[in-house]
Parts: sequence; structure tokens; C-alpha cells
Amino acid sequence: MGVPVDITKRQGNGVAKVFRFDQFVVDMNSFELRCASAIVPVEPLVLDLIAFLVKQPGVVLDYTSLIATVWQGRIVSDNTISTAIKSARKALGDSGKSQKYIRTIRGRGIQFSAEVKPQAVGAAAATAQVEIGMQPALYVRPFVALGAVDLSGLSRIFWVRLRSALTRIPLLRVASPFEQADAWTDSREFRSRLGMTLVLDCSLQQSGDALLADVTLIETRQGIEIWARQFQVAAGDQAIESLLHDVMGRLEPRVMQFMLKELKSVQGEPGPRQNLLRAIGLLALKGWHRQTFLEATSLLETAIRQEPHAALAHAYLAMLKGLGHRVGILRDRDTVVPEAIAAAERALELESQDSTILGLVGCSLVDVGQVERAMLILKKAIEVDPQNGQAKTALGTALMMKKDYAGAVALLAEGIAGSPADSRRSVWGTALALGLLAQGKPAAAQAAAAAACMEDDRNYLPRLALAAVYLAQGNAAATSDALRECLRTKPDLSQQEVACIVGSRMAAAIWDMLLTLRR
Repeated sequence: MGVPVDITKRQGNGVAKVFRFDQFVVDMNSFELRCASAIVPVEPLVLDLIAFLVKQPGVVLDYTSLIATVWQGRIVSDNTISTAIKSARKALGDSGKSQKYIRTIRGRGIQFSAEVKPQAVGAAAATAQVEIGMQPALYVRPFVALGAVDLSGLSRIFWVRLRSALTRIPLLRVASPFEQADAWTDSREFRSRLGMTLVLDCSLQQSGDALLADVTLIETRQGIEIWARQFQVAAGDQAIESLLHDVMGRLEPRVMQFMLKELKSVQGEPGPRQNLLRAIGLLALKGWHRQTFLEATSLLETAIRQEPHAALAHAYLAMLKGLGHRVGILRDRDTVVPEAIAAAERALELESQDSTILGLVGCSLVDVGQVERAMLILKKAIEVDPQNGQAKTALGTALMMKKDYAGAVALLAEGIAGSPADSRRSVWGTALALGLLAQGKPAAAQAAAAAACMEDDRNYLPRLALAAVYLAQGNAAATSDALRECLRTKPDLSQQEVACIVGSRMAAAIWDMLLTLRR
């Protein structure tokens, strides 16, 4: 019988942790078995067994060595070992009859019979996260109620509502509840067994008149916390709604950051899903600027060429083209507007019932001037999903164009409250500030514009709105300061773009001040 040896000793200065054979990869950096880049759900102990075998291909291993290494010397029956071997074969598409990978050597033990290509740690580090076929996936464990006040019912309601809200994050798969998984203490099991990339934990407790929620986001590759935060709202009838808005506002950008980080580790040519995710992430996390618009547009067009039936990619492209035209980021009206309309039509042709797509398409049509049609589409988007912040803010913008400022402000405020705390709030906050100014509420408008400026340091839109507010208040010095910030963020700001944002009545005075500042 062959003597068990550790293949890692044959790798020079590196330690092999990634083993390849046929279409399979055993990755002990991330505790995964992959087949053609897709995660194969497998019990941790079974994965340990496969890893032990692939480290020593061709070596006949008796049950004593298996017990010593895989079961770490615990007393187990032959039947337990046989069951684990059977599960390992099943995970590899093997069987006791075919024995393609795991051979039984009667009276001696088992042997891994395929050719294995190990990688040293230096090479493994470069390819540790090759998951081209893996979709970002989140498991939300049942929320825990703490403290003397019984919050079990409230915790369940919040758990259900937050799981539903998380499904609106593009390209994120939210897993259905799985009772057995709720008892797992090692978050890496969610990855090895269910293919989950993230796990969310939350506990609720009441402290006086306040409801506290401690939220933790865990990545399952190494089982570490990547984000944690405590939220506090007033206890009462609106507590869950307030918590939902606060938690989603802060959680969604963190999830998006993780998804993009995972994407950067993928080798090979990005597919349509990867290109779409990169485009969405650029807009959400890097701001709404000319460079990000151009880059995101290119990524979306590539995704559409790769997958022409991707309705979400067409919808995002329509939104980018429409908004980019309206705020002057994409200036070639003769091509941009027809392209925006064509992308919107194609998205609706592919999917006319999805709230996210309807919200994006409606936003695009508002920006290219098809306001009446857009309003019907946006109302439908909100009917399908009352929490669609994109649709609410776009509908608010449409009402602004129709001079229904009270209705516009209400929708814009509601949409912003339920939106992620990322750079898109700078755009929506601009519209809110101008709506408040039109209502004759300069103090509230100033606060809204200042808050929008804080959301994105490189966006000229809220700074232009702030300049308009100061101008209406007769504060020439503050107006000049705000306009200097506009020129910092957009040196090529044109008179047409100024008029498009603040309206023709204020545009002339603002433009004269801009000309003076440029001299």
C-alpha cells in the first residue's frame, strides 16, 4: 500500500491550496468545490475528504489515514466513512459503479485516480476567487429579539420586509428561508452548502422609547464581518418603516461594494451580467459624472451585445442616455435622444411588468420630454412596488415640469428617504431643493441642496441648485461661492445646461455671474 504523502510538500516554497482536475476545482482558500466555475454545494466534511484525496492522487489511503486527517482522530464507524465517500462521489458526478475519480481498492482503501494540477499559494492568490458563473447571493437569517420587551413578532415583520426590500438590489439573489441553515454557526457553510456569498444578521431590542437594530453583514468566503452598524428609531407604529428606510439606505451601498469587489477578482472576459453590474456600481458608488456616464454606457452597450434580451441592461441604458442628455453630460442630442427612446422601447418590449425596469424607463422618458407617457409608466411602477424610490423621484421630476410643486416635493422626499445612501441622492436632492424653492420655502431648499452636495463631491447639479437658492435669497457672496464649486466640478458648464436645471428665469443672472467668475 502506498504511503500517504502531502502533495503540498512537492510545491517548492508555495503551499498548494487550489487543485484542478478535469472541469473541477477544489479551492481550500475559499473552502469550495467548483465545476465549470459554478459552486457545487457540498458538506464541509465531504469537502475535506475530497481535498485530502486530491492532494495525493494515485496514493491508496486506508480508513485509518482518513480518520486521522478528515475526522481528526474521532471514533467513527465504517458506515460513516462509506457514506462520506458516497457523498464525495455524488458531488463529483461519480458513483460506486463508474468510479471515475474515487476508486475503491478492495481490502486496502480508496484512491483518487484523476490527474490533479495543484497551484502554489502565490498563483492561488491570483485566482482564488474565480467565480465567473457565481451570482452574488445573500442569506438573511431570522432576526433575534433581545431584552425584556417581547419583540418576536416585530422582529419577524422586519425580517420579512427587509428580505423583500433586498430583492430590489439588481443582480443580487436573496435566498429563501432554510430552517436547517438557520442553525449553522459557521458562515462558511452557507457558501459550501448553498452557494451564498453573504449572510445578514440582525437583532432588535427596545431601550426606553427607542428601538435598536444591530445589523451585521458577513462574507462567507472567510467568514468575516465586512460591515456592522446600529440603527435607532423611535418606537411606535412607524418604527419598522423607519428602520427599513434607514437600514436599506446604508446596507445597499455596502452590498454593492462587495459585489464589485468580488467581480474584480474574476478572471477572463466579463460576461453580460458582470458588465451590467459594473455599470450599475459605477453610477451608484462613483457618482453621476461625464466619465462614469461614458464608461457605464460603454459597459451597458457591451452587455447588450453579449445578451440582447437583457431587459435591465436596456432600461439602464435608456436612463443613462435620457438623464445624460438632460443634464448636459451626453451632449449629442441628435443621437442620444433617439438612442434613449430606442433603449426604453426595447426594455418595455422585453419586460413590461417589472417595477425596476418601469422606473428606469419612465425616468428616461421624462428626461427626453415624453412626460405624459412617462407618468403613466411611473405610476404603474409604483403600483407594482410601492417602495420604488427611482420611480417616485422620477414621477416627482415629471410633476415639477407640470408645475405641481407640492406633489413633486412630496414624491421626491419620499423617494429619497427610501433610496440607497449613495451618489444618486445628489441628483434627486437637486430636484427636491428646486421644488422647495419653487414652493417659496428657501430655508428648506437650502437644507436640501446642502444635503445633496454632501452626497457627491464631484456633482455640479446640487451646487447649481444651491446657487439658485442663494440667489433667490439675495446672498450674492454665497451665490458666487456655490458657482465656484459648480465650475470646480464642471468647468465646461454651458448656459443651456444652467437653464435646463434652474429654469430660464434665474438662468440669465446665474450665467452672468459665471461669466464673471471665469474671467
